[in-house]
Amino acid sequence: MLTRFKKWWQRAPAAQTQPLRRVQAAARGSAQLPAPITFGQLRLGAAQSSGLQRTSNEDALFANVEILGTAGSPAQTGLFVVADGVGGHRHGAQASALAVQTVAQAVVPALLAAQAGGGGVQSFDFQASLSAALGAANMAVFAAYPGSGTTVIAVLVTGGWLHLAHVGDSRAMLVEAHGMRALTEDHTLVRRLQTAGHITAEQAAVHPQRSTLLRAVGQGEGLQVDSSSHAFEPGGRLLLCTDGLWGCVSDAELHQIILAAADPQAACVDMVNAANLAGGPDNISALLVHYVR
Repeated sequence: MLTRFKKWWQRAPAAQTQPLRRVQAAARGSAQLPAPITFGQLRLGAAQSSGLQRTSNEDALFANVEILGTAGSPAQTGLFVVADGVGGHRHGAQASALAVQTVAQAVVPALLAAQAGGGGVQSFDFQASLSAALGAANMAVFAAYPGSGTTVIAVLVTGGWLHLAHVGDSRAMLVEAHGMRALTEDHTLVRRLQTAGHITAEQAAVHPQRSTLLRAVGQGEGLQVDSSSHAFEPGGRLLLCTDGLWGCVSDAELHQIILAAADPQAACVDMVNAANLAGGPDNISALLVHYVR
């Protein structure tokens, strides 16, 4: 089973990181961009960069879509995962890779088992499954790479809904008509200070401890996983990204880039390029899901 999962998750190796001039040139030449992946009504795009100030990439991505549901009501069910290994710690890249693999190995077989049982995905407890998968990833990383950690956001899309679970500060956002709507709340020190009214959003953006996580997959016992469900109807777009993107590119600019792009793949490449144009201080990952009408 492991071989199959290895085909699904990826990290752009450091050797693929290009000088900014070449990155910009690739963005302008649409013929050089890979085509978006299409699964029926779900169109996917993904892009990564090590950034301009890092020599390695500690982010990991995963995407898989299955046709599940009952014979009379088939449903495209997609699992999408983004992880960001904690920078500055040992084995950040290995932690994010192991976390993504563990989530995939927990959720995909469970979905297929529910399908084989005859009840289809309608009988599946999405939030509980995702939360349990992140819990399993937490203990796997804790055992394999003590002292390391990673953010994880995992989303299941099916039947007009998206279900998510997350730990850390990688984000999920819906692209709406007038802007981006956050579906997650960062598990960071500055977010807690901001929520408590001790600092403003402007102060949070430049706070010296803005990257300090209060929760991470790999911390061991007692990890709290946040989960939620949201309507996701035809025409909807979902962005998953690491802080290397949202920390450099404003929500307003992300919104503009996504709506202007020809397809999800072009949008992801343009967003990553925008983060590099802003200095690229961190690894950058973007995964965009478009539920076409």
